Amino acid sequence: MHHCDVAVVGAGPAGCSAARLIAGAGYRVIILEEHRQVGEPLQCSGLISPRTLELSGYQGVRHNLHGFNLHSPAGYTLGFLSSKTYAVAVDRVALDRQLADAARAAGAELITGARVERWEYADDGIILYAPGTTVKARLVVAADGARSYFALRLGLRPREIVPLAAAEIELGPGSRAREDVIELFLGRDFAPGWFGWLFPTGKGRARIGVGVGRKGPGPRRCLDELLRRYPEYFSKAKILRYTGGCVPIGPPPRIFGERVMLLGDAAAQVKPVSGGGLYLGLHAARHCARTAVRALERDDCSAAYLAGYQEAWEKQFGEAVRGDLVLRELFLSLNERKADYLTRFFDNSFWRQFIARYADIDYPSVLVKKILGTGLLRRKFFQLALDLGGFIGRYVNRDRSRQPLPALEAGEY
Repeated sequence: MHHCDVAVVGAGPAGCSAARLIAGAGYRVIILEEHRQVGEPLQCSGLISPRTLELSGYQGVRHNLHGFNLHSPAGYTLGFLSSKTYAVAVDRVALDRQLADAARAAGAELITGARVERWEYADDGIILYAPGTTVKARLVVAADGARSYFALRLGLRPREIVPLAAAEIELGPGSRAREDVIELFLGRDFAPGWFGWLFPTGKGRARIGVGVGRKGPGPRRCLDELLRRYPEYFSKAKILRYTGGCVPIGPPPRIFGERVMLLGDAAAQVKPVSGGGLYLGLHAARHCARTAVRALERDDCSAAYLAGYQEAWEKQFGEAVRGDLVLRELFLSLNERKADYLTRFFDNSFWRQFIARYADIDYPSVLVKKILGTGLLRRKFFQLALDLGGFIGRYVNRDRSRQPLPALEAGEY
């Protein structure tokens, strides 16, 4: 039996970051990874923000993206392009392995092929049972993904789980996809309750995918439908490999238990609008590690003391996540007609500049607050946008030069 201060279950970015910080404080840490290779199988698109890139310390190849095209269900496209880098495509397998190497360099031990099949409390810790390996730890950091075994045992599940189907592709000749623009596709028949995406990774390649957030066909069938629906992007594409995964939406009421802290996807520390979890997970790892070190110093790994982890996490991100959950509910309330009207409504020079300035994949609710703050339609903005579709359709087809537009803040443009 292996003995340690902290067992980290899952060698993803959040788990390895927490392991590095705890080991760096002088404690013995063992990372248990269920797969034989860190980062495999690939379960993430690898699209991150520039601030996430800096936070992770990733040193590998990256591809910068400077714009978005949003395709409505009816085929209407709202797009913008800027010199600003909105997102960065990275090699997620390489990123995961760099973070795992950093954890080992700090003193953590990594055991692969060690899926935790059972765990139980002991008088002074927790015993974890994996094939060929038994570990006893004073404290467990459960970073074991969206369908976390630890979260399940503790009765702490996310509000919903969105399954994904994705692929890496080689774009064929004549594809409309630009090398620096992210394509987002809305449509209930191929992405019910979610969206489809395409983003280039350089040298004629791209990653694509769909999510299924409502009842509908299986994710792979939805991905096939996306390919069929947009031949101008995919008709000559070559599938290099399929990937997949799932996104947990909405944190459980608690992200801790007796001698256990949930981290990353296991705690649904994920952006509810986009499904991205790396930025939130890396920040959460710092809060988790700080709490772990203090708990070990005090020899107090009780649930009451570990509650400080959740308090610190919610102080930093609680408001943002709650705002994003409201946007998630709004998105789910849209039918395809309303989604098309909203897309058309924002297609004018003022809103394109406005969105280009405030769009942020880490904090999408900030853009909405800025939109509402313009007072263009005052507090009835979304009610009018959603309920008066005919009015919105007429509005965008009139001579826009005659429309009174709100002034930008001083010095913006």
